[in-house]
Amino acid sequence: MSVRVAAIGDLHLRSEITPGLERNLQAVDGHADVLVLAGDITDGGRIPEVEMAASLLGDLSLPIVAVLGNHDRRGLRRREMRRLLTDAGVLLLDGDSVRVELANGRKIAFAGAGGYGGGFRPEEGPPPFATRFGQAVGVRARREALRLGGALDGLQHQAADATIVVMHYSPTISTLGAEPRLKHWMLGNSVLGDVVDQYPVDLVLHGHAHLGNLVGATPGGVPVRNVAAHIAGGPLIFDVGSPRQVRPVAFHRPFEGTLDQPSSAWSART
Repeated sequence: MSVRVAAIGDLHLRSEITPGLERNLQAVDGHADVLVLAGDITDGGRIPEVEMAASLLGDLSLPIVAVLGNHDRRGLRRREMRRLLTDAGVLLLDGDSVRVELANGRKIAFAGAGGYGGGFRPEEGPPPFATRFGQAVGVRARREALRLGGALDGLQHQAADATIVVMHYSPTISTLGAEPRLKHWMLGNSVLGDVVDQYPVDLVLHGHAHLGNLVGATPGGVPVRNVAAHIAGGPLIFDVGSPRQVRPVAFHRPFEGTLDQPSSAWSART
């Protein structure tokens, strides 16, 4: 049996919740079984931004699964950030997993980690620098990949109708689209894709690559969708089944452009 998963990333909430964003998320409620947020919920991880996000998300009735992005991690009060989002009903994943059981009895298994940069090989070789900083990036990338693997290990003996990986950074070059090639090492790494391909994953959802493209896959063939709001213009809904059956679901979005702007007018910040 399939499940319906709504997803969006890179909301970058700063000073206000626009009517377009609020109404688009409300439109998802009732059409999807669960909402996934693929990081960068806030623009700077500041507590007022997190409080705004908690207010927005707390009004939704469907389960919400999320990971943090690099912008969220700029905030210094991480514990308070997590508390506010958790109190709003958000299942925040950071190197761990959860199985969401729906009212209809179907089950969705999620493994989540923010991920990190590092670059993609063999397509591009190593990052374009060989310094202590480059070594530190590699260490962080491998550490995040290990944490993702640990999260997936935790799902191995849990039956589910679909298994979905959520991250902020990309596990594949195939969803980077028009992003400048010199920037690719900042947008994800191939080690994440290697980890995903070791497990029976049906779909990967990520954001971060604002100039990327929607549809891609890992080298092993796991479907990947880049749901950064700058690409999609708002939340998307996917019908997901096992094994690796993913198709888009049409639904009415009150606003085409989650910030009351067309997606082409959005900032290209990552």
